[in-house]
Amino acid sequence: MTQVLELHEDVRKWQRKILNGYWIVVLISLVAEIVALFIKMKLSPEVVQHFLLHTMAIPSGLQIALVTTNELLERYYKKPRPYTIILTGILIGAVLIYGNKTLIGMQYVMMIPMLTAAFHFTKKHLTFAYLMLFPVLATMYVLYPKIWDYMTIYERFALFFILSGEYLILVQLLHRGKDMMERLIRSSRSERDLLIKNTIMERLSKTDALTDLYNHKTFHEYLDHMIEQFETNKMPLQIAVLDIDNFKSINDTYGHAVGDIILKRVAGISRQSLTSDEIIARYGGEEFAIIFPAKNLEQALDLCEYTRKSIWQLNHPEMEDRRVTVSIGLSEYVQGMGKSRFFSITDSLLYQAKKTGKNKTVYPV
Repeated sequence: MTQVLELHEDVRKWQRKILNGYWIVVLISLVAEIVALFIKMKLSPEVVQHFLLHTMAIPSGLQIALVTTNELLERYYKKPRPYTIILTGILIGAVLIYGNKTLIGMQYVMMIPMLTAAFHFTKKHLTFAYLMLFPVLATMYVLYPKIWDYMTIYERFALFFILSGEYLILVQLLHRGKDMMERLIRSSRSERDLLIKNTIMERLSKTDALTDLYNHKTFHEYLDHMIEQFETNKMPLQIAVLDIDNFKSINDTYGHAVGDIILKRVAGISRQSLTSDEIIARYGGEEFAIIFPAKNLEQALDLCEYTRKSIWQLNHPEMEDRRVTVSIGLSEYVQGMGKSRFFSITDSLLYQAKKTGKNKTVYPV
């Protein structure tokens, strides 16, 4: 539905531009008639009255009426009107021929409606314009046979073949435009598919397949960046390493499939317990690492404890509703410490938590 509305809006935009073009044609015609009037007044004053009526008043009035009718339709009828627009162009051309019967080559203004039809980029509209030209021209020549007097047989045939040639050229241009559009769409789809594929590959390269958290490599990339920010801007920075207690026993007792479920569940609870500012990764095996940017040690500790308690409070039906605990080591970066020492200190705090009873967070006092 949205695409249809967008297409209608695009067509109406082009209708507006075509109507503006019609107004310009009417204006140019009127200016030319005024200039011709002054010349007639100087050279042939006896024909001025006829010129005013048949060359200025009637043609200009008809042209203004045609375009004004389209303006009203544009305002009150909101749907695309390609056939009305094309017919208006044909009738404006017919009026110009009527007002300038003696002007050699004026009949070629009938090329304009086909150019207008080509704006709709469909062969049926172009064919409609082409087929409507000849009944209109024939009607004019029946009603005003004097028009023929100013055209030789050669010029009459030339008019037919030129209009037909224009039609065939425009048809080929439409085919060419359609081919280019299809190629553009195919190219756009290929680029979109490649972008999606690259996005997926990039995500896979950065995340752990089991837990959907960042992987070991991505964690270190973020940590390098955060340490650089700390050294430059003195931004507070902490990291925590979280380890599932007795995970080997879980695998040995309930199997690796249950172990994978526990890993995914612990990862999900940990991610839900943290804010959107924290970066959490599966560091390896049953270990997870968390980066706390722009927080003080107390705030990071509160989040670690909230995460630890959330994990501990959950029963696991795959393990006969038993609970799982985690031990956490938490430390804060000090200027000049370096990444290796920073992580080593945090890791030693984790093992301290494991050795002193597990299910706790240990941090520098």
